[in-house]
Amino acid sequence: MSSCENVLLHEKNQGGYSLAILAKFQEPFPVSYIIRITTPQGVQADFISTLEGFKNIGELLLALHYFAETKLYPKDTEKLKQVLTADTIKNFAEVLKSAKYGV
Repeated sequence: MSSCENVLLHEKNQGGYSLAILAKFQEPFPVSYIIRITTPQGVQADFISTLEGFKNIGELLLALHYFAETKLYPKDTEKLKQVLTADTIKNFAEVLKSAKYGV
C-alpha cells in the first residue's frame, strides 16, 4: 500500500520555519489531516488531531485574524495575561466584525 500526501497550505516564516497543512490518504483508510512544522534544519513534527480539535484551532485562528488588527501594547502584563484568553479574543473579534471603527 502506498500513501499519498497533498499539501493544502504551506507557510514559511522569516526564521525559516514552515507550517504545512496536509491531507494524507492511503487505501483503505480514511483521509487524515496533519499540521506539519519543519525547522530550518529540516526536522519535522506532525500534529494529527480530531476534527473537533481542528475546529477549535480554526475558530481561534479566524478570531485572531480580526483581533490581531488591533495592536496591543501591554502596560500591566499580569492583567493582560488574565484577560487575553481564547474566549476574550473570540468575543472581541465578534465585536470587531459587527462594528466599524473610525479614526
